[in-house]
Amino acid sequence: MEAQIRFLVESYYDVQKLRVETFNRVVAYVKSNFDKFSQNAHETQDAPASHHYLETHSEDASHGGREIHAQYASQRKVETQKANASQANAETHEHSASQWRAETHRLSAVKPSIIAHEIVSGKLKPPKEISELVWYHNSLLETEKQLAKRLDGWSKDHPIRIHFLSRIRGLGPILSSGLIAWLNPVSRFSNISKVWKYCGMAPGQKRKHGEKLGYNPRLKTFMWKIASSFEKQNPEKSRYRRLYEEKKQYYLNREDLRKAIEHGEKGAKLHVRLMAMRYTVKRFLADLWIEWRRLEQLPITKPYVQTVKGHTDYEPWHPDKEETYHE
Repeated sequence: MEAQIRFLVESYYDVQKLRVETFNRVVAYVKSNFDKFSQNAHETQDAPASHHYLETHSEDASHGGREIHAQYASQRKVETQKANASQANAETHEHSASQWRAETHRLSAVKPSIIAHEIVSGKLKPPKEISELVWYHNSLLETEKQLAKRLDGWSKDHPIRIHFLSRIRGLGPILSSGLIAWLNPVSRFSNISKVWKYCGMAPGQKRKHGEKLGYNPRLKTFMWKIASSFEKQNPEKSRYRRLYEEKKQYYLNREDLRKAIEHGEKGAKLHVRLMAMRYTVKRFLADLWIEWRRLEQLPITKPYVQTVKGHTDYEPWHPDKEETYHE
């Protein structure tokens, strides 16, 4: 079963990548055909018809006004009512035309990506030239949703998700399911270092031609997705985002790295960011290993930074949010 789930997790990200690429094509069309798009997008507003009604009702009102002088008082009352109704219709159509002009002005002021979003969400009628792209985007989006639902159903009752993963900001059903599918059973990792090595997070792990990899390359890619998710969180609500910021600042203040950045060395800032992300995901994996083995009543050893490096300020894990699961 775990092998199937791993495949579905990877498929989810493949589908997501295709959907984003398709959406970007829609955005590119909007950018290069904005004037044409604006005109076509508002044909459904039927502005010419509104103009026709305005002219028709104006003529009717004038004609009715001339007949009033030739009719009896009762007839004048009837014609006056007709003229009022005609004027109301004219005002209604003028309002529609005004709305059309306002909508055209609104679209001219927003970003192409926002217009593209309104197209794929059905708020705006897609031009014929990109109708197939819109269909493809929405088909991929539906597949994405179905995969997420399937993966959520598979892992939602797993103890490590209930008591640990679901209480961390940035970990949803996809990332949680992938972690469980790749690392289960946790009993095969007798210490944290073995988890880091399997995930490609141990020191010196690089691809070398002709040599067998000592880690799972797909899982290593997956770890960077987790690190990226932590990086996007609000530091006031996410412990791992705070750890990321603290470590990033530490690297920025380190003399060699600070000088490299000051001298404008290529890639220096990116190097700092990636090191901070790597540190954060390693801390997360250590916490995951400890809590998972605790749940399964397996032996737990102290983290490497305590047993080998002698660190005494290693902060134990605490949740970002309370448990919401109920039996």
